Amino acid sequence: MDKQPKYIPIDCLFVDRLQDWATRKEVVKIVYKNIIDEVVTVNTRITDIYTKNKEEFIVLENKVTFRLDRLISVNEHNVSSCRMD
Repeated sequence: MDKQPKYIPIDCLFVDRLQDWATRKEVVKIVYKNIIDEVVTVNTRITDIYTKNKEEFIVLENKVTFRLDRLISVNEHNVSSCRMD
């Protein structure tokens, strides 16, 4: 199995927005890249956001879980990294 590329954290303010949507249990439009780099669009709720081994993950209502650096947009708001280089 191929190892995933090094994790690149997303903008901290965007993580706060994700947590807000999760807390409010809002249905949001999420666009992300799956493990085989296909772009996937779903309308769902965010049920959890957590950190494991210094990587941040999102859990959707359908139990799909992926790293936050696979996230492209939520409700048409594009995700940016907090990379400083």
